[in-house]
Amino acid sequence: MYGGVLAYVLAHTPRAIEGTGALGGLGALVLVFALVRANAALVAWPVALLGVAYAIALVVHGSSVDDGAPFVAGGLFLCAELASWSIDERLGIPAERGVVLARAFALCGLATASLAVAALAVALAAAPAGAGLAWTIVGAASAVAVVGVAVALARKAQEAARSRLH
Repeated sequence: MYGGVLAYVLAHTPRAIEGTGALGGLGALVLVFALVRANAALVAWPVALLGVAYAIALVVHGSSVDDGAPFVAGGLFLCAELASWSIDERLGIPAERGVVLARAFALCGLATASLAVAALAVALAAAPAGAGLAWTIVGAASAVAVVGVAVALARKAQEAARSRLH
């Protein structure tokens, strides 16, 4: 996931490849270190560094809306979640099959929902703005919906994991 998003960022702006490449490369090194050392606390840093590299690419590119933004967001989300999951699997406590399946379904649901809402947000941002307040309300509602879906799916996965353990 990380490599795919990094490749997209690097291909997006060849004029800023030194800065975006350095940030993305540093993030890749931190991700490898976090995975080798099984340190879940470090997983957020590579994602943040790649997010900053993507933001720089957007600024340098100068376009107002990037159609690939939902895929970048989904890739960053999946990268962080899969890295965390990989580290969790190294614990000495084996998870039951039902818990693993519940986590996988929750992860797929969150990724799909975030991709759909991000695509909606990009589509709304690309649309001509006729009424500013209406678009602001729609944007705020979509942001709240993303958080609501994420919380609901996380609670469902947590409840499923608890029920499998007891």
